[in-house]
Amino acid sequence: MLTPEHCFTPFQSSIEGIDLPERFTYPFYYQPHELCIIAAQELQSHLLNQTDWQHDFGVAEDGELTSSESKSTGKMFGVLLVRNPQGVLGYLSAFSGKIADQNLLPHFVPPVFDMLSSDSFFRTELGEITEINTQVSQFSANPELQHLRDTLAAQNKQCQAEEQAIRNEHIAARAARKAQRKQAQATLSENELASVLEDLSKQSVADKNQLKYFKLEWDEKIKQTQRAFDALESQLTELKAERKKLSNALQHKLFGQYRFLNAIEETQDLNAIFAPTTNPVPPAGAGECAAPKLLQFAYLHGFTPLAMAEFWWGKSPKSEVRQHKKFYPSCHGKCFPILGHMLKGLEVDPNPLEENWAEDKPLEIIYQDEAMVVVNKPLGYCLFRVKPLPIQLTLVCKNSFRMLKAHL
Repeated sequence: MLTPEHCFTPFQSSIEGIDLPERFTYPFYYQPHELCIIAAQELQSHLLNQTDWQHDFGVAEDGELTSSESKSTGKMFGVLLVRNPQGVLGYLSAFSGKIADQNLLPHFVPPVFDMLSSDSFFRTELGEITEINTQVSQFSANPELQHLRDTLAAQNKQCQAEEQAIRNEHIAARAARKAQRKQAQATLSENELASVLEDLSKQSVADKNQLKYFKLEWDEKIKQTQRAFDALESQLTELKAERKKLSNALQHKLFGQYRFLNAIEETQDLNAIFAPTTNPVPPAGAGECAAPKLLQFAYLHGFTPLAMAEFWWGKSPKSEVRQHKKFYPSCHGKCFPILGHMLKGLEVDPNPLEENWAEDKPLEIIYQDEAMVVVNKPLGYCLFRVKPLPIQLTLVCKNSFRMLKAHL
């Protein structure tokens, strides 16, 4: 069992003379505090030297990436600068998701909810879903199901081909009857013509009946195959529906176990946290990132959070750009709603993206009339921070002004 003492790391490096941060880190846009950088470097040294577990990050003994083309995968790590209950300054460490197929490793804080524990409901209920998955795979691979599917396709194709052949014959016969009718009208007596027309009419009715009975025969043949196919397909559909039902129930139950604290001792689970968002169903892996793990452990065990930083260690994944040892903000999709709850009660740095860098800087007006204002926007001014004006605002550079004026 991981205790607070196992997870808390006092600084091994000298930190004398380094001021503490005034506020907690705004996790979605930040420059890491100097103490967090030192903590990250110490954690990276631990990753190079520990022997408790093994994972191929694609990192050599000197801490740099290898040139190997192995199936190495990097991982996001986080450090949380804290004071422990005794007032000692140090840090907590965490990783996102799992490493070496484990989520409980020495030196690192545990997950918010350990779904992999032997007594967890997750394993049992996932086993039921896995069993249904096996049945779905077996039904999907049933040769009889595939045979009936192929038979249906072949019957429909044959029916269409034979029907088209019959229709082509009927078109030719209809043209021949039309020619006979025209010739008979020109050459035969009234009684002979009536007999010929009656015979031609019977031929037309016979053609229609042939097509009618042909379609009835094939419809029944196809329906028999379809009924046999539907009987098997319905079992597969029912299994898939049951799998979806159990999966959704397990997912909702699992999300309910991820209960997050904040600095004012409020608790919310993932379902409640994501309910008011535009995507009320939490994404897969929500709550497994480093930052929520760190804050949760700190709140549970009386540590005072001071600052945080997250960095990538190892080979970059194919799905996104991640550079070895570089610091990154917390993710928006999963962490933004969670940390929005968990940071309540902490004094947090303001969001730098909300700062209006050009608030006190004048804008040079190049042209103005009743309908339009043309200004020179210097480099570094944010277009989205220009205060709204009661008339249309157009921003152009000086070099384009003459071109614009020519069209006025």
